[in-house]
Amino acid sequence: MWGGSSPATSFDCSGFVSWVINHSGWNVGRLGAQGLYNICTPTSSPKPGDLVFFKGTYDTAGVSHCGIYVGDNKMLHCGDPIGYADLQTSYWQSHFYAYGRLP
Repeated sequence: MWGGSSPATSFDCSGFVSWVINHSGWNVGRLGAQGLYNICTPTSSPKPGDLVFFKGTYDTAGVSHCGIYVGDNKMLHCGDPIGYADLQTSYWQSHFYAYGRLP
């Protein structure tokens, strides 16, 4: 669901990630995937809790999808339904953009 940002109404990917961040000691408000990328510091050595970003998953410019890295090349993201995904699949590998760490 595009624009969803609450467990009461449902989530889109960035709404889910923003909600988790805002309930984990930070206050970032409601950011889109590109906005979340913009506040992160890029990292090539992701740790659980870092964010993972993708391009080209939708017909939109810039970062189009995000999730939370949980380790072992997996992420938690708002797919259909919210769940874990293997980042080693060809789909995610072909759309991978960057890992980011919150400040």
